[in-house]
Amino acid sequence: MGGLRSSRFSLGACIAAFAAVMLAAAPAGALEKVKMSTFQGNLCCFTVYVAQQLKLYEKHGLDVELVYGTGIQVANIMISGATEFGAFAVEHGVAVSSKGQDVKLLVLNQVLPPLGLILRNEVRTPNADKPYPQMVRDLKGLKIGISSAGASTDTTLQYLLREAGLDPKKDVTIVPVGDPNTMLAALKNGVIDGAMAVEPTQTAAVSGPAKFAKMVVDLEAGGAPLFREYAYNGIFARPATLKERPQVARALVAATIEAEQVINDPARMDDLLKVGAATMRGLEPELLRAYFSRYRTIFRPVATEKAMDNVNQLLLAGKLIAQAVPYDRIVAQEFMPKEFSPATH
Repeated sequence: MGGLRSSRFSLGACIAAFAAVMLAAAPAGALEKVKMSTFQGNLCCFTVYVAQQLKLYEKHGLDVELVYGTGIQVANIMISGATEFGAFAVEHGVAVSSKGQDVKLLVLNQVLPPLGLILRNEVRTPNADKPYPQMVRDLKGLKIGISSAGASTDTTLQYLLREAGLDPKKDVTIVPVGDPNTMLAALKNGVIDGAMAVEPTQTAAVSGPAKFAKMVVDLEAGGAPLFREYAYNGIFARPATLKERPQVARALVAATIEAEQVINDPARMDDLLKVGAATMRGLEPELLRAYFSRYRTIFRPVATEKAMDNVNQLLLAGKLIAQAVPYDRIVAQEFMPKEFSPATH
């Protein structure tokens, strides 16, 4: 009997030990599947591409499927329920919130807009050296490209025109020309005189080999007062999603912060160039290197109250909202980071 008990004990111990080994070798758990709408080949969402390409989403337990759209479509994809999360312009989130859609901002991908008001070199700019907004007056009578009607390129251009005393409907011709690649082609071919360009259009046009365009207002460098503290692009969700999947929301925020730390780390430039090669078609590595050397600090996660107030001011100036959307109504404060340390070492 004693021998039998000993044998059973030994067998049980072996089974337990084998199970422990198998458990240790098994994955910690299946990745949480989630869909997120975003833009394709656009530096405003480079944080998303970094998190995807460098497997930071996986590191934080997520399997993220990106669903691409353009302009306001990216916000509408999420609002419709086709995706649980959306990475798009904060302006769009505030605008739909003002119209009764309940959306929440979790984290920023970018604090300043990756936009620049550029003109072809042959266009006369007699006010180029004058203080803002006088240089914008040189746009009178010109054809200026935007990505699409209602996009941030459109609302921002109209804001700058009004700041300069110009009427967007009468003093310029605003031409929707599509994504960065088609915008660049329209500029090169003279279809438009200039553009409220979204990166990488302005970097390619102004700093590329041809250098066929010049910068008029560099918003990425805080070239207009409203955009010196701003909330440009972030990750949104519907409140129901946050209630049902809070752990996914926290993981997305964590992956976003880590991606921004990578972008802000000069030692990770090679990683950024690899991500750029996979996601930013047509942008030469040296241009991408120049871009991040100059603008990497605009990739920050924190949306301050002042930054959100400035978004409201832009939309109010364009009569795109009737009244400002309060910070605590649009920002999911339980997820929004309070500070950011760009150091990764």
